[in-house]
Amino acid sequence: MTTHAKGLLAVWTDIEPAAEAEFNQWYDREHLPERAAVPGFLNARRYGAVQAAPRYFAAYDTESLAVLGSPTYVKALGNQTAWSQRMFTNFRNNTRMIAAQPTERGVGIGGAMLTVRLAPGVGGAAALAEGLARVVETAAELSGIVRISVALGVVAGLDADPTQPARLAAERPDAVALLVEGTDVPPLQAAVASPLSEAALLAAGAERILQHGYYRMLCTVVA
Repeated sequence: MTTHAKGLLAVWTDIEPAAEAEFNQWYDREHLPERAAVPGFLNARRYGAVQAAPRYFAAYDTESLAVLGSPTYVKALGNQTAWSQRMFTNFRNNTRMIAAQPTERGVGIGGAMLTVRLAPGVGGAAALAEGLARVVETAAELSGIVRISVALGVVAGLDADPTQPARLAAERPDAVALLVEGTDVPPLQAAVASPLSEAALLAAGAERILQHGYYRMLCTVVA
């Protein structure tokens, strides 16, 4: 695991339909600003599905992986607001990933995002991350691609809050994710055609694709 790499907290989730309007308000007005204010967080952003499941995706870049285990962040997890606690009960199909970002190409934040979660093959997660790094070099040069990051999942519990066992149970720490940011969805679709095809990802060392979807930016808060 690279100690100098940026950290990533990524969350994919659906929401109970009756709570969806309030969920969107809560995310934009409280949760994203609250998380972006934690020392070491670089941004807090969320996306809505264009062609994806679950329907919502959120990503938080941090200065390092250690930020996601810092006393300040762990304290924030253990002292959720009443609004947050109410919203969490309405999450469905939730997947949460804590990761290092050993490979990153490009700068900025794109208006659209492709997320691909991958189960590593026999070589393991680190080997898959290395294989994806080679694929990313080509994809990063495509028109309309803003930034690509390879996220290498870490052992569950780095920021563990024992009051949230259901949240921890949703983690798959051995997964590897590919986050591709573009100016819009069509450039992302072009990247999937080549060089980020399913065959190319499997050849890079993935056993199978766990999730694949296109999202459009809804809100970003920069620290």
